[in-house]
Amino acid sequence: FSFLTNVNSKLSLHDTFESCIEKTLQSPLEYTIVPHAYDGIKHFYMRPDLQLLQIFRCDTPMYGLAVRPGFEYTDDMLDKTVIVSHPSPINLIKYFTRKDVTFDLVNSTSAAAKRVKDGLSDIALTNELARQKYGLHFVKTFKSIPMSWSLFGKGEIHDEN
Repeated sequence: FSFLTNVNSKLSLHDTFESCIEKTLQSPLEYTIVPHAYDGIKHFYMRPDLQLLQIFRCDTPMYGLAVRPGFEYTDDMLDKTVIVSHPSPINLIKYFTRKDVTFDLVNSTSAAAKRVKDGLSDIALTNELARQKYGLHFVKTFKSIPMSWSLFGKGEIHDEN
């Protein structure tokens, strides 16, 4: 980020973007980064207590279908097996496989991969970082998603009433 060039920073992950925003407003965090694929981002632009500091592009890691080591995957499983995924990338299945798949939705691609690792699901739609973290294998890869992001910081509230 050109805005943050030569700034010493620490990354902090939270369960929701809303919780990141609240932490930014309460001062434990200075900034919140939100992908434009997140539907709720529209609300952040409207808030007078936030300001948009920068927009930038940073593509996602590779996305694909991941399974546990030793799991016997076949393409016909897409017709009958529930796939665990975060809601945002599920159209990758439609575009790359032309299948109408059933999903079990979770709050992150990492949570999807962890469910497969823990044996709670057999197939996850996840990204390369989560696949590596949980020791899974891709049986299909789709693409790295071109993504733009917004950087928010604390805004100025001007009471003009």
